[in-house]
Amino acid sequence: MSTVLTYVFFVAIACVFLACDLKPTVRSNEGTLEPKAESVEELVLSEATVAFEGVSFSYDPRVFGDVKKEVVPERKLEDPTHKPDFATPEYISFEFELGKELRKARIAVYSLDDFDDAFAVSPPYVKYLNENIANLKKVLKDPTLRFDRQIPHLEYADASDDFYVKVRKFNFPSGSGIIFVKRWSIEADLISNQNLIYRFEGITSDGKSYLTAETPVRVAFLPEGSPDEFEGYTHENLYKGNASEKAAEARIDEYIRSISTRLEKLGLNEYTPNLEKFEAIISSLKIDSGQSREQ
Repeated sequence: MSTVLTYVFFVAIACVFLACDLKPTVRSNEGTLEPKAESVEELVLSEATVAFEGVSFSYDPRVFGDVKKEVVPERKLEDPTHKPDFATPEYISFEFELGKELRKARIAVYSLDDFDDAFAVSPPYVKYLNENIANLKKVLKDPTLRFDRQIPHLEYADASDDFYVKVRKFNFPSGSGIIFVKRWSIEADLISNQNLIYRFEGITSDGKSYLTAETPVRVAFLPEGSPDEFEGYTHENLYKGNASEKAAEARIDEYIRSISTRLEKLGLNEYTPNLEKFEAIISSLKIDSGQSREQ
């Protein structure tokens, strides 16, 4: 028997008795022989970066899902006697999966100069918009200010805000802003999670762009949908059947105040999604007004 064969024979015999591991060694930079088992959550990145038309930000896709980005073309107001429901300047839109069909988490970026052109057929409405822009700038300096009990919002909405909580200055890399939880309504109804949103309003430091962003939110103590009754309140005993108009207003104000006070006291993580997740988007949001107009 040759020397080599003799060596291999004795090594094999020794391994039988000593239980040698004859599997090849794999270096750390070559991976392992068996793939690591990962949960679905681990496979989804906790942060994604979006850059489009001069606007960029980071967000958590595990919370907000995918995002659709587009430039929405201008739709001019055609008749000064019409409500401007569908009229809008051109704007950059980001719409997330989170939310329901008519109320998704979203970001919209407008050129402030474009509002006059889109609504030029109605000088009174142009005047109203310019007053709103001026008032929003005042609110960004002093978050306690309200105009007709509202925080100015430049997009047309046939609705009003019932209350604001968690209101504070919240600047972003490209400018200044204000952030708050609000509940909007079209007609009198009981408060629920249905129209509860976390909104941001901002203007870039160069004064060229207006930013509005929001996400639907919910809290554990409020009902879903439009309830018939909530903690002893019904639509009938809250909005009807009162002895006088002043008594009705006082009762409704107290009801709204009781809900908004509870919302104010909640921690950021007691909202769903956690309000910090939305704030992280705004904290990373950059707008290059020059680039977005050039493109």
